[in-house]
Amino acid sequence: MYSRRQETAERQSTNLNGKISRSNNLEMCPLVFGPRGILRSGIHYHGYFSHNGSTETVKCNVLPPGPDVCTYRDSRQSTEQWFCVRPKGLPCSAYEEHAAGDRITIFNTTEQQFLQWSVTDQIISSETLKKLTILPQTPTTDERSICRPGLPILDPSGYYYEDVWQSRVCRNRLFPTPSNVTACLKGKVVYMFGDSTLRQWWEYLVKFVPSLQRVDLHVNYPGPLLATDAENDYLVQWRAHERPLSMTRTRVQELRYIANELDNIGGGDDGLVIVINCMAHFVPFPVRFYLQRIINIRNAVVRLLERRLQTKVIIKSGNTGFLYEHGSDWLSLQLETLMRGVFSVTVIDAWQMTSCHYLHKGIHPQEIIIKNMVDSLLSYICPA
Repeated sequence: MYSRRQETAERQSTNLNGKISRSNNLEMCPLVFGPRGILRSGIHYHGYFSHNGSTETVKCNVLPPGPDVCTYRDSRQSTEQWFCVRPKGLPCSAYEEHAAGDRITIFNTTEQQFLQWSVTDQIISSETLKKLTILPQTPTTDERSICRPGLPILDPSGYYYEDVWQSRVCRNRLFPTPSNVTACLKGKVVYMFGDSTLRQWWEYLVKFVPSLQRVDLHVNYPGPLLATDAENDYLVQWRAHERPLSMTRTRVQELRYIANELDNIGGGDDGLVIVINCMAHFVPFPVRFYLQRIINIRNAVVRLLERRLQTKVIIKSGNTGFLYEHGSDWLSLQLETLMRGVFSVTVIDAWQMTSCHYLHKGIHPQEIIIKNMVDSLLSYICPA
């Protein structure tokens, strides 16, 4: 972590404990490239078919999992396809439910040693950071802009000081109390579309703000999860994106493309906030599937802004901590780079916010990191 905090009025040198976090070693790179390049991802999904009292469970995936398949295309997202092995004696229209399926081991014993936490998640001491000169702090004005769309993402985009994210992009605000949050969200409608890493934001808000109450719609994953604050006249809703999606068994009709959901939003007054993320479930697969999906979402965002120019659209980037056999931060970084090239709206840099914190890495970060992400979101909704 870096800070310019003044320790003394005079120039001095001091010893700092500089550390570098290593996610993957060099030997790991060709191993993780191989599975994606030839779709040797080892991940399959279950499709549940039912018709006239007969049932069958088959494999499904983003590419045909067999020579004889049922092909499913969305009527509005024509470039999106999903495939299931054709069940014996049942029509393709009998496809009713989806769930996570098999995860096949794709590395041999020797290769698997490079995936152990003892190898992939290491802190390397840096001799180059051993001695730094700290200069006295001089009176300066904060030259950062308020948090608004169109600002470039700097690298690094920020740092943590005493567990608080200090953005280098804009003047991010703190929202330490529930009343701060409700004052910002009052009168707004917040729709969140994405995976479970974005659902953590919804869960944090519901937990942190007592007046924001969950409305029981008798659903869990894939949602929608709805919470409303009647006292302050706002709502926050989360819904999962479409397949590929590793999840518990759910009805296919409940799965929605983000682009379609955006197209369903009509014109209206100010106060609409759209938060989107889409990455983790695409990591094991060839890049073209992810690029196809985010381009469709981007086009839907453009159409939405043509109808509702004042809508605030915010993208949550991917989390680090994807250090498993069927994916890695190295593969995630390629998708992250594509995402930043496709979207020109506001991006919350979850990538750096998860990678530079001292807590143990995981695809679902701990609450202190979630709080900082949500505070960054609120800084763009209510910049001043």
